[in-house]
Amino acid sequence: MASAADLPTKAPAYAPAPSYNWTGFYAGVQVGGGWDSNQVTVVNSTVHFPAGYSHTPSHGSGFLGGGYAGFNYQINRFVLGIDGDYSWANLIGSESDVSPLTGVTNNDTERVKWIATLTGRLGYAVDNWMFFCKGGAVWAGFDGNGIIPTVETNVSLTTRYGWTLGAGVEWGFTAHWSAKVEYDYANFGTSNYNRMTTSGTSPPIIPFSATSSLNTVKLALAYRF
Repeated sequence: MASAADLPTKAPAYAPAPSYNWTGFYAGVQVGGGWDSNQVTVVNSTVHFPAGYSHTPSHGSGFLGGGYAGFNYQINRFVLGIDGDYSWANLIGSESDVSPLTGVTNNDTERVKWIATLTGRLGYAVDNWMFFCKGGAVWAGFDGNGIIPTVETNVSLTTRYGWTLGAGVEWGFTAHWSAKVEYDYANFGTSNYNRMTTSGTSPPIIPFSATSSLNTVKLALAYRF
Protein backbone atom coordinates (compact mmCIF):
# COMPACT_ATOMS: atom_id res chain seq x y z
CA MET A 1 0.00 0.00 0.00
CA ALA A 2 1.35 3.38 -0.99
CA SER A 3 2.23 5.76 1.77
CA ALA A 4 1.10 9.39 1.90
CA ALA A 5 4.58 10.45 0.87
CA ASP A 6 4.13 8.56 -2.41
CA LEU A 7 0.96 10.47 -3.39
CA PRO A 8 1.47 13.11 -6.13
CA THR A 9 1.42 16.66 -4.88
CA LYS A 10 -0.99 19.15 -6.42
CA ALA A 11 0.72 21.95 -8.34
CA PRO A 12 -0.04 25.41 -6.91
CA ALA A 13 -2.50 27.50 -8.86
CA TYR A 14 -0.83 30.10 -11.10
CA ALA A 15 -1.19 33.62 -9.72
CA PRO A 16 -0.62 36.30 -12.38
CA ALA A 17 1.37 39.35 -11.44
CA PRO A 18 -0.87 42.24 -10.40
CA SER A 19 -1.64 44.81 -13.09
CA TYR A 20 0.07 48.21 -12.91
CA ASN A 21 -1.97 50.72 -10.89
CA TRP A 22 -2.00 54.40 -11.91
CA THR A 23 -4.08 55.65 -8.96
CA GLY A 24 -2.44 58.23 -6.68
CA PHE A 25 -1.02 61.69 -6.25
CA TYR A 26 2.09 62.54 -8.27
CA ALA A 27 4.61 65.34 -8.75
CA GLY A 28 7.40 65.79 -11.24
CA VAL A 29 9.65 67.95 -13.38
CA GLN A 30 9.51 68.72 -17.09
CA VAL A 31 11.62 70.23 -19.87
CA GLY A 32 10.83 70.95 -23.48
CA GLY A 33 10.35 73.52 -26.17
CA GLY A 34 7.63 75.63 -27.67
CA TRP A 35 6.70 77.78 -30.64
CA ASP A 36 4.09 80.51 -30.80
CA SER A 37 2.35 82.89 -33.19
CA ASN A 38 1.40 86.51 -32.37
CA GLN A 39 -0.65 88.74 -34.68
CA VAL A 40 -0.58 92.37 -33.46
CA THR A 41 -3.11 94.96 -34.67
CA VAL A 42 -3.04 98.73 -34.14
CA VAL A 43 -6.11 99.97 -32.21
CA ASN A 44 -5.69 103.76 -32.53
CA SER A 45 -3.88 105.59 -35.33
CA THR A 46 -0.27 106.59 -34.67
CA VAL A 47 2.18 108.72 -36.61
CA HIS A 48 3.37 105.68 -38.54
CA PHE A 49 0.46 103.19 -38.64
CA PRO A 50 -3.30 103.67 -39.14
CA ALA A 51 -5.96 102.13 -36.91
CA GLY A 52 -6.71 98.55 -37.88
CA TYR A 53 -3.26 97.93 -39.39
CA SER A 54 -2.21 94.30 -38.78
CA HIS A 55 1.52 93.80 -38.36
CA THR A 56 3.30 90.80 -39.82
CA PRO A 57 2.79 87.87 -37.41
CA SER A 58 5.78 87.01 -35.24
CA HIS A 59 6.69 83.36 -34.75
CA GLY A 60 8.67 82.74 -31.58
CA SER A 61 10.39 79.62 -30.31
CA GLY A 62 12.59 78.55 -27.42
CA PHE A 63 12.99 76.37 -24.35
CA LEU A 64 10.87 75.86 -21.25
CA GLY A 65 11.14 73.94 -18.00
CA GLY A 66 9.33 73.60 -14.70
CA GLY A 67 7.24 71.30 -12.56
CA TYR A 68 3.82 69.69 -12.41
CA ALA A 69 1.56 67.76 -10.03
CA GLY A 70 -1.80 66.03 -10.04
CA PHE A 71 -3.95 63.05 -9.11
CA ASN A 72 -5.00 59.91 -11.02
CA TYR A 73 -7.87 57.52 -10.30
CA GLN A 74 -7.99 54.29 -12.30
CA ILE A 75 -11.25 52.50 -13.14
CA ASN A 76 -10.46 49.27 -14.99
CA ARG A 77 -8.42 50.49 -17.97
CA PHE A 78 -9.56 54.12 -17.79
CA VAL A 79 -7.65 56.71 -15.78
CA LEU A 80 -9.31 59.96 -14.69
CA GLY A 81 -7.20 62.79 -13.36
CA ILE A 82 -6.49 66.44 -12.78
CA ASP A 83 -3.15 67.99 -13.66
CA GLY A 84 -1.48 71.38 -13.12
CA ASP A 85 1.89 72.63 -14.31
CA TYR A 86 4.10 75.74 -14.40
CA SER A 87 7.05 76.35 -16.71
CA TRP A 88 9.55 79.17 -17.01
CA ALA A 89 9.91 79.91 -20.72
CA ASN A 90 12.04 81.88 -23.13
CA LEU A 91 10.10 81.87 -26.40
CA ILE A 92 11.25 84.78 -28.55
CA GLY A 93 9.97 85.95 -31.93
CA SER A 94 10.45 89.07 -34.03
CA GLU A 95 8.92 90.79 -37.04
CA SER A 96 9.41 93.92 -39.16
CA ASP A 97 6.95 96.18 -40.98
CA VAL A 98 7.35 99.23 -43.21
CA SER A 99 4.99 102.05 -42.29
CA PRO A 100 2.41 102.74 -45.02
CA LEU A 101 2.29 106.39 -43.87
CA THR A 102 5.93 107.41 -43.44
CA GLY A 103 7.98 104.56 -44.93
CA VAL A 104 10.03 103.91 -41.76
CA THR A 105 10.65 100.37 -40.53
CA ASN A 106 9.15 99.09 -37.29
CA ASN A 107 10.95 96.18 -35.56
CA ASP A 108 9.08 94.25 -32.89
CA THR A 109 10.18 91.54 -30.46
CA GLU A 110 7.61 89.40 -28.64
CA ARG A 111 8.38 87.02 -25.74
CA VAL A 112 6.60 84.35 -23.71
CA LYS A 113 8.20 84.29 -20.22
CA TRP A 114 6.12 81.65 -18.40
CA ILE A 115 3.25 79.19 -19.01
CA ALA A 116 0.81 77.57 -16.54
CA THR A 117 -2.06 75.13 -17.11
CA LEU A 118 -4.84 73.48 -15.11
CA THR A 119 -6.46 70.59 -16.95
CA GLY A 120 -8.57 67.47 -16.64
CA ARG A 121 -7.04 64.30 -18.00
CA LEU A 122 -8.47 61.07 -19.45
CA GLY A 123 -6.18 58.09 -19.98
CA TYR A 124 -6.36 54.54 -21.27
CA ALA A 125 -4.00 52.14 -19.50
CA VAL A 126 -2.30 49.14 -21.04
CA ASP A 127 -0.60 47.79 -17.92
CA ASN A 128 2.33 50.19 -17.29
CA TRP A 129 1.66 52.31 -20.41
CA MET A 130 -0.99 55.02 -20.47
CA PHE A 131 -2.23 56.97 -23.48
CA PHE A 132 -3.97 60.18 -22.49
CA CYS A 133 -5.64 63.37 -23.65
CA LYS A 134 -6.22 66.52 -21.62
CA GLY A 135 -7.96 69.87 -21.77
CA GLY A 136 -8.57 72.94 -19.66
CA ALA A 137 -7.28 76.44 -18.94
CA VAL A 138 -3.92 78.07 -19.72
CA TRP A 139 -2.20 81.25 -18.57
CA ALA A 140 1.01 82.80 -19.93
CA GLY A 141 3.17 85.88 -19.41
CA PHE A 142 3.85 87.94 -22.55
CA ASP A 143 6.10 90.97 -22.98
CA GLY A 144 8.04 92.66 -25.77
CA ASN A 145 9.33 95.87 -27.30
CA GLY A 146 9.24 97.77 -30.56
CA ILE A 147 11.69 100.13 -32.22
CA ILE A 148 10.91 102.74 -34.88
CA PRO A 149 13.50 105.44 -35.68
CA THR A 150 13.32 108.00 -32.82
CA VAL A 151 10.63 105.95 -30.99
CA GLU A 152 10.96 102.94 -28.68
CA THR A 153 8.04 101.18 -27.01
CA ASN A 154 7.92 98.54 -24.29
CA VAL A 155 5.23 96.07 -23.22
CA SER A 156 5.28 95.24 -19.52
CA LEU A 157 4.87 91.58 -18.59
CA THR A 158 1.16 90.88 -19.19
CA THR A 159 -0.75 87.78 -18.10
CA ARG A 160 -3.11 86.36 -20.70
CA TYR A 161 -5.39 83.34 -20.42
CA GLY A 162 -7.08 80.93 -22.81
CA TRP A 163 -7.82 77.25 -23.41
CA THR A 164 -5.56 74.29 -24.06
CA LEU A 165 -5.78 70.75 -25.46
CA GLY A 166 -3.09 68.10 -25.36
CA ALA A 167 -2.20 64.42 -25.67
CA GLY A 168 0.66 62.14 -24.75
CA VAL A 169 1.89 58.79 -23.56
CA GLU A 170 3.26 57.88 -20.12
CA TRP A 171 5.39 54.88 -19.15
CA GLY A 172 5.52 53.56 -15.59
CA PHE A 173 8.99 52.03 -15.36
CA THR A 174 8.73 51.23 -11.64
CA ALA A 175 5.84 51.04 -9.18
CA HIS A 176 6.24 54.74 -8.31
CA TRP A 177 8.23 56.36 -11.13
CA SER A 178 6.97 57.24 -14.60
CA ALA A 179 8.12 59.22 -17.63
CA LYS A 180 6.01 60.87 -20.32
CA VAL A 181 6.10 62.81 -23.54
CA GLU A 182 3.31 65.31 -24.18
CA TYR A 183 2.14 67.76 -26.84
CA ASP A 184 -0.09 70.74 -25.95
CA TYR A 185 -1.82 73.42 -28.00
CA ALA A 186 -2.94 76.67 -26.36
CA ASN A 187 -5.11 79.43 -27.79
CA PHE A 188 -5.29 82.86 -26.13
CA GLY A 189 -7.79 84.45 -28.51
CA THR A 190 -7.53 88.22 -28.99
CA SER A 191 -6.64 90.54 -26.10
CA ASN A 192 -6.00 94.27 -25.80
CA TYR A 193 -2.81 95.60 -24.21
CA ASN A 194 -0.81 98.84 -24.07
CA ARG A 195 2.68 99.73 -25.21
CA MET A 196 4.48 102.45 -23.31
CA THR A 197 6.60 104.89 -25.30
CA THR A 198 10.03 105.34 -23.72
CA SER A 199 11.43 107.76 -26.32
CA GLY A 200 10.34 109.83 -29.30
CA THR A 201 7.23 111.88 -30.02
CA SER A 202 4.49 109.22 -30.16
CA PRO A 203 1.68 109.19 -27.55
CA PRO A 204 2.98 107.86 -24.20
CA ILE A 205 0.49 104.96 -24.27
CA ILE A 206 -0.27 103.14 -27.54
CA PRO A 207 -3.09 100.54 -27.48
CA PHE A 208 -2.81 97.34 -29.52
CA SER A 209 -4.58 94.00 -29.74
CA ALA A 210 -2.89 90.63 -30.09
CA THR A 211 -4.17 87.26 -31.35
CA SER A 212 -1.91 84.50 -30.06
CA SER A 213 -1.50 80.72 -30.00
CA LEU A 214 1.16 78.43 -28.56
CA ASN A 215 2.45 74.88 -29.09
CA THR A 216 4.65 72.97 -26.64
CA VAL A 217 6.33 69.56 -26.48
CA LYS A 218 7.49 68.36 -23.05
CA LEU A 219 9.44 65.44 -21.61
CA ALA A 220 8.66 64.76 -17.95
CA LEU A 221 9.57 62.56 -15.01
CA ALA A 222 7.21 62.03 -12.05
CA TYR A 223 7.00 60.22 -8.72
CA ARG A 224 3.60 58.78 -7.69
CA PHE A 225 2.96 58.62 -3.95
